[in-house]
Amino acid sequence: MAQHNAVPGFRASVNGLHFTNAWPSEPDIIIDVSPLGKVPIGDASNGLCGGMVYTVIDVFSAALPPIPDTTNPAQGTPLFNYLVSRLFASFDIPGGVLKYYDWMNTPDHDTGMWMFVRRGVAWHTIMEEWPRVKADIDAGVLSPLGLVTVYTTDPSMMGHNHQVLAYAYDVDDSNVLTLHLYDPNTSPTGADDVRLSLDLSNPTHTSPITHNVNISGSIRGFFRTTYAFSNPAALEPTTPLPSNAFFVGGGIASPQPPGAVTSAQLTFENIGGTTWTSGGANPFRLGAQSPQDNTTWGTNRVELPNDVAPGEQVTFTVPVTVPSTPGTYHFAWRMVQELVTWFGDTSPDTPVVVPAPPQPSMTVSVTPAILPTRRAVMVTVHAVDAVSAATLSGTVTVNGIQVGHTDAPFSLTVPAHRVNTPDGWEWDAVLPTGTVSVPGYVSGTIPFDTA
Repeated sequence: MAQHNAVPGFRASVNGLHFTNAWPSEPDIIIDVSPLGKVPIGDASNGLCGGMVYTVIDVFSAALPPIPDTTNPAQGTPLFNYLVSRLFASFDIPGGVLKYYDWMNTPDHDTGMWMFVRRGVAWHTIMEEWPRVKADIDAGVLSPLGLVTVYTTDPSMMGHNHQVLAYAYDVDDSNVLTLHLYDPNTSPTGADDVRLSLDLSNPTHTSPITHNVNISGSIRGFFRTTYAFSNPAALEPTTPLPSNAFFVGGGIASPQPPGAVTSAQLTFENIGGTTWTSGGANPFRLGAQSPQDNTTWGTNRVELPNDVAPGEQVTFTVPVTVPSTPGTYHFAWRMVQELVTWFGDTSPDTPVVVPAPPQPSMTVSVTPAILPTRRAVMVTVHAVDAVSAATLSGTVTVNGIQVGHTDAPFSLTVPAHRVNTPDGWEWDAVLPTGTVSVPGYVSGTIPFDTA
């Protein structure tokens, strides 16, 4: 039977950190773990993933507003130091490090026989760790995961593993599990779409994990890491934050028909310290970008539908009048406090193609409708608009040569060849090809025919 559950109120694009896991090219920490010796933890590509995951859990569990920073904190700042301290905690030294190492050199599937069976990574993931993750989410608790990605006895490869946060799950009727994840390596705009999936049906065999976590290579298995709450209250600013905005989602489709009147929805979250208000001398609005203050889409401002307090989201309905001239136009918007400042994220700069309108078609007739062969006859070609039936004036081309205009008779001879058929020798007509050309219309074909 299919199952689903999720931690109430958690959304990766909102409650996750609003910057990605990109840090200096060096190990995050180096620790001495007996009997392995000095072990580097983390590297340039992995950064502070565990610290980011644990910080997100801390802030969410404390019911605090999401951390508003949209750029990586500099070394030595309170947030950076907090992330590093939580990174240490995520490794649960020495037990957590030893668990990573044990899983790294354990085969994917069970090995051995009878009472000497060694359980594989798949069995530990499905039979031991997945029930723990499920229990967390069923209890409304975020579940931090260590992802084991390598198969090796080399402890220096430990930094190639990764850490993420599970906040929802689905199990379908085929017993396939899908975990919804916050991944520190994925940008905020794609944060809500990160998944991993595996079949729970056969834990003793290799159970491939499909995923779109932003790492190179595969995921062999996962385990729930040992989390303990740390109070993040010191990260909350002591003075009001300036205005700031995080783009949540929305946009406009491309292409758009020229001159169309439509609308687009864009959602932003207030991640600053001021309430956005629509009134007063300096109201908050959504303003056009790329270029700033352009009126390409019929307006360069969209009014705030209601006041938006810090931590709240608002969806703007942008009225759109598509340009009538074919071309490619940019659609991008950003928050502005009038006469004060532009601030926060800009919605994705979307190139919108406005194609040329399709050309109308014509209906073409010829008189006489049935042409004789091997002798000249006066022919008149007539063309009308295919919809309105209005008469059109255009040029007439026969066999690639312009011979006149519509509604003006011209002489035409249809040649024929003698061919031998079962019924004897007969004349076989060689029909000409003809077109009518009218500016602004699709060329029409002249329906020449013979008896």
